[in-house]
Amino acid sequence: MMRCAVFIDGNNIFHSARQLGFEVDYSRLLSLLLGRERELLRAFFYTGVDESADRQRGFLHWMRRNGFRVVQKPVKQERDGTRKARLEVEITTDMLSYSDKVDLVILVSGDEDFAYPLNVLAQKGIRIEVAGFRGATANKVMDAADRFIELDQITERFRKEGNFEEDDEDEFRERL
Repeated sequence: MMRCAVFIDGNNIFHSARQLGFEVDYSRLLSLLLGRERELLRAFFYTGVDESADRQRGFLHWMRRNGFRVVQKPVKQERDGTRKARLEVEITTDMLSYSDKVDLVILVSGDEDFAYPLNVLAQKGIRIEVAGFRGATANKVMDAADRFIELDQITERFRKEGNFEEDDEDEFRERL
């Protein structure tokens, strides 16, 4: 059985799913990524947090209680006015720290910053799978993977029940 660890860039997948008008069911996504022949060592979920968002705290509590190791960092305002947490270093560090414990790393992100660390892991003999939305996944990240899982093609398998409505945008945004 192949031992694996899953690393979910929460902000990346959240924004991609929001653009497509739905919310992710993370338990279903994790099950989909694992399949039957894989032993999960850890599932990490990385996100920026807004300390004043009560619903987000509840969501992260749910994630912790349902098998995810949540790594969070306060969201900061960038010079251009955008709000980001910048968790690339944490994700990369955790992926590399598991390289002697796993046969497979599954990264759920399309961020180009992960191309180099994924190549380093591949050089160490680790199998690499990247799951992401085609339009939000950098070519260099897809090229670094042994397998690219195009989430656009299988959204019905991990979409939360109910459709995303524009009126729900504020509540939805607070979740991540």
